[in-house]
Amino acid sequence: MFQRIVVGYDDSPGARAALTMALDLAAVHRCALTVVAVEEFLPHYGPVVGEIEDERSIGEQTCRRWLNTAATAAEQRGIPVQAEIRAGQAARELATAAEDHDADLLILGRSGHSGIWGRFMGSTAEKAARHAGCSVLVAHEGVRPAEQR
Repeated sequence: MFQRIVVGYDDSPGARAALTMALDLAAVHRCALTVVAVEEFLPHYGPVVGEIEDERSIGEQTCRRWLNTAATAAEQRGIPVQAEIRAGQAARELATAAEDHDADLLILGRSGHSGIWGRFMGSTAEKAARHAGCSVLVAHEGVRPAEQR
């Protein structure tokens, strides 16, 4: 059913649930799996060039740590993954990653934002789903791996 899956990962509880689902589906369908971390660098003030570079470096290190966590989880289950970091607005970058990889499915975690914030701004998952050219699965926290069910 699925040949290519893209999963957004930021090491949040929702992202961990999304990764669990992606790994389960990749194991069943023997499909290609790409894990994407998005570095959202949005300066809140007019920083100097050095401060911008410092923030980017910290953001990239954080994304690499997230991707290492995801790759380790996949490796433990014997599932090969491709990992990549993208920079920009998360919903847009995740939808674009799904398109770039010709994904059949984009899997995202549900954010933990408050109801008011989510209604006002919309969630990353909701925005990505509106723009993705493939099916989108939104995972909720508390999903257990198939082998623990």
